[in-house]
Amino acid sequence: MMKVQPLTRRRLATYMALASTGLSSHLLKAAEQSHPVAETRNAMQLQIDHVMFPVYFNNAFLDIVEKTWKGKAIGRVFAQPQNAAFKAVYLQGKSFYVEHLSTVESEPYWSNTLYIVVPKEFWSYYAAPALRSEHFLMPRFGCGYSLVSPEFPHLHSSLPEQSNDGLSILISSALEAELKTLAGRAWSLPPHVRVHNGLHHAHDMVVVDGNSKVIAPLYQANPLLREYL
Repeated sequence: MMKVQPLTRRRLATYMALASTGLSSHLLKAAEQSHPVAETRNAMQLQIDHVMFPVYFNNAFLDIVEKTWKGKAIGRVFAQPQNAAFKAVYLQGKSFYVEHLSTVESEPYWSNTLYIVVPKEFWSYYAAPALRSEHFLMPRFGCGYSLVSPEFPHLHSSLPEQSNDGLSILISSALEAELKTLAGRAWSLPPHVRVHNGLHHAHDMVVVDGNSKVIAPLYQANPLLREYL
């Protein structure tokens, strides 16, 4: 959803090798694991708005994603017209929506991101964010999450209500640690967000259905799988 500051050539090479993570369904079935975490008494539950998976300058890929999602019949699928930074296709579930987007040629620095609705009075915790706009704050590039203002006019909560779809988001323990202390406060994960011990980096995330079948990211090569094959 957002433009971030340019990277050095070395950091970009690392990002290109690791940023987009997809796990095959059989590995997910074998390795998926929920990690119960002791809740802080006054912890607030995180509100996930959406999860975004980018590809670089490949609008044709979105047509394949849209066709695949519609074939699964697991939620409302819709696309939006090209804008200055990207084109996107969406899968709307009951609790959050999934966004596959294709950046324009001048926008290479995007990463898998979980978007979390957080009141703006908490945003001052981040003194030097990578990006801050009217409705979005990204603490740093590649951290795996961004804050979304409750006033953002296109929140998931503004979309037509959907029936229960069974979608879940799998994240790494690295991202869990960041989310549970977001903006210097105590938070708990919602039931549709779970830790998976096969994911390692903050930007490693997967959306699965009730049968542990991968919903997103789709059709992306994953060099991290070499560790498991």
